[in-house]
Amino acid sequence: DADVYLLDDPLSAVDAHVGKHIFDNVIGPKGMINNKTRVLVTHGIHWLPLVDQIIVMDQGQISESGTYKQLMSHDG
Repeated sequence: DADVYLLDDPLSAVDAHVGKHIFDNVIGPKGMINNKTRVLVTHGIHWLPLVDQIIVMDQGQISESGTYKQLMSHDG
């Protein structure tokens, strides 16, 4: 029962149905660890509207950050 969970692309090795189930029931805002800090590293851009904060990295540097809505409002 950690306070912080570092999740390195945990949904990449499963199909879309299983990935949605894991996100909805474990990682996401209604999941088992919803009251914990979760850092999710992913290439799955379809998850981005469902997270609180997005940090975009480029060559080890933060290139932009914000909510999905903020980033999309300026072509992020």
